[in-house]
Amino acid sequence: MRTVIQVERANCCAFNNSLNREIAALNGVYAVNIDNYKNEVTIDHTDEVSFEEIYAKLEQSGYTPLGDRRREKTDYSTLEWPEENQHN
Repeated sequence: MRTVIQVERANCCAFNNSLNREIAALNGVYAVNIDNYKNEVTIDHTDEVSFEEIYAKLEQSGYTPLGDRRREKTDYSTLEWPEENQHN
């Protein structure tokens, strides 16, 4: 699953490293990316961690998430890749 959360204002890189560790410590999270230019946090995770847990961890870490506290996760497991054109 991938969850992208807009935040009010992404902080400096040193603070981002701390947030990466905090969110990555949640069971089921395997990747965290903070984009300071887009003001968004992208979290790749399993079903073990809920959106609400991630949202709460952002708030505890000093970020102000924008939007609704409840949100559906994007499930990429059923994504079908286009077939490659094979030239004979």
